[in-house]
Amino acid sequence: KELGEPLDYFEAESCAFQGLDKTYYYSGFELTTYPKDNTDYISSVYFMDDSVSTAEGIYIGSSVDDVLEAYGEDYTGGENAYIYTKGDSSLIIITENDEVISITYQALVEGLN
Repeated sequence: KELGEPLDYFEAESCAFQGLDKTYYYSGFELTTYPKDNTDYISSVYFMDDSVSTAEGIYIGSSVDDVLEAYGEDYTGGENAYIYTKGDSSLIIITENDEVISITYQALVEGLN
């Protein structure tokens, strides 16, 4: 409700749970949910352009130095991938040529990962 009406919407039977997985498309990002106990929970938020940023100010186009300054060196991943995990979610940042090209918040949910 806080985000308002999405620009577009897609749903499909969930592979992991009873009910529908749903994707809501907004300007600059998409939000995906999964059903559990008659409630929809957020499974991921994917940034699609530089019009949105993380709470720490990282956006598509930020430098690797900006990412490391904002989140530190405590990450996993491989070359060009920075995965920061806290509690039951991960922030996944993909870079190319020292620039952020992808940002995804991903819930760590049994049955989804």
